[in-house]
Amino acid sequence: MFRAHAIYDQGAPVNGVLQEWTDYVVEFETELTEADKKQILDDYRKVLKPLRRNVFLLNFRNFVGHTNFCGQSYTVSSDKMSEKEILNMNRFISSRIALLPYYDHNPVRSYWAEKADEEAYRLHQWHLLREALCREWEGAPLGDWWRLIDRDPHHRIENEVVNSPIWSVRTVNPDTLEVIAQHPGTWVPIPKSSGLSLTAIAGKLMMQGQAYFPATALERINRLTFDTAENRMMKLILSQSVEITEWMADRLSKDKDSIHGKSAIREENKKMQDELTELLMSGWVQETAELHSIPRASTVLQRKAGYRQWYSFYQHWLLGGKFPMPDEWIRTLVDTRDIAKIYEYWCFFMVADIVERIWGSPSEIKRIEGWDESGLLTQGLQMDFAAPNRMLSVYYNKCFVGGQQSYSQNYSPDISVESEGRWHHFDAKFKFQQSPNGVKAAKKEDIDKMHAYRDAIRNTETVWVLYPDSVSSSLRFHSVNGSSSYDAGVGSIALSPNNGAGLTGVIEELFSI
Repeated sequence: MFRAHAIYDQGAPVNGVLQEWTDYVVEFETELTEADKKQILDDYRKVLKPLRRNVFLLNFRNFVGHTNFCGQSYTVSSDKMSEKEILNMNRFISSRIALLPYYDHNPVRSYWAEKADEEAYRLHQWHLLREALCREWEGAPLGDWWRLIDRDPHHRIENEVVNSPIWSVRTVNPDTLEVIAQHPGTWVPIPKSSGLSLTAIAGKLMMQGQAYFPATALERINRLTFDTAENRMMKLILSQSVEITEWMADRLSKDKDSIHGKSAIREENKKMQDELTELLMSGWVQETAELHSIPRASTVLQRKAGYRQWYSFYQHWLLGGKFPMPDEWIRTLVDTRDIAKIYEYWCFFMVADIVERIWGSPSEIKRIEGWDESGLLTQGLQMDFAAPNRMLSVYYNKCFVGGQQSYSQNYSPDISVESEGRWHHFDAKFKFQQSPNGVKAAKKEDIDKMHAYRDAIRNTETVWVLYPDSVSSSLRFHSVNGSSSYDAGVGSIALSPNNGAGLTGVIEELFSI
């Protein structure tokens, strides 16, 4: 609902662009009734607090992206990272999620968990479809791959027996003559004056002195058809893709949360629907029937450009909701755009990616659960890597239980790496402190938290704060033994999509085979 308003930052009006984690004053131009005030607070409960009468405090917290507030569009940006870097983080996370292996859920699930998983499954499918359709899949958007199919859709020659008028029959064989002889109902009488009465076939088709000639004859013809199993497969994928965008449109229409970029998601989903519907109207698709079984052995689906990319996407898409990924991840990526959480996920995949370059592909990836420092049940991931005579594991949200893996209480670092019984922890913090001359560094309270991890979690050697800084390659490490190597101690690493050298160097030194 449109409500005329002005947004101020320290008394100065703001137009269009806002910052995350910044307090703004919103003043509505007209006096609000109690009902109006209640409605506004209900619509924007996550970001708005009342101050007086028609004046409110607005803070988008960790949300970054395009959003709508009271009928007006705004962009919420971050001074810690550019919009391009944030986009690159999202794309990197999405690409890594798409490569995670299939995960079988425990069949014994409660009703609410099944419903939650169903939504997470669909959200993941929608997210993967958006990435493939609006960004790219194997080098180009899916729409481009479809237009490549459109130029030369797969077809086959179909052999068909049809009953044609006798004048249009192009081939006659003994079978044709046998069918004519057996079906006198197709004969028509001909006058003796007609030249047809002198033909051999008229001489054979005689009844009571009257000559007859066949009006129709069966013939076998070849015709081109696009109704192939491969094209039926493409039609199925398109139809199911349209269905998931319809589900998202319905979900968004029922969502009362007026913030967190839902208007931008609606627009994007509408564009996806329109494009998929247009693809579905391709002439050769209209000729195609419904699919009854997937042609898994088809060389067209496996090799032909366009078909191969769509079929590859569909295989990932089917497994999308069953990746070993905590359901909250996909909700964060699609729904909340929580930049601090996205940075945390991205840091995990960056650590895993660097380890994978050293150790090769993980031998196993699985979900883990545990109790965090607040006593809440959390879900995470474990990626195991194997080398001759040595194992290494990378964890997200690994919980160290107090009195067991921890000397005191429960601790749950964002990222933990274990090799030969020794632990190294990385905590992602989307914040920093800045000196008067502009030098950025990890905040003191975050370094203090690293000391707690180092002292409390058994067999811990190093702990690190990861913080966003695109300019400086700053890396600080405080060794317990005064050593110049990363043997034991507390450190901080500047890390952003344009600045990953520091993390790469640390991991290479700590975990090289």
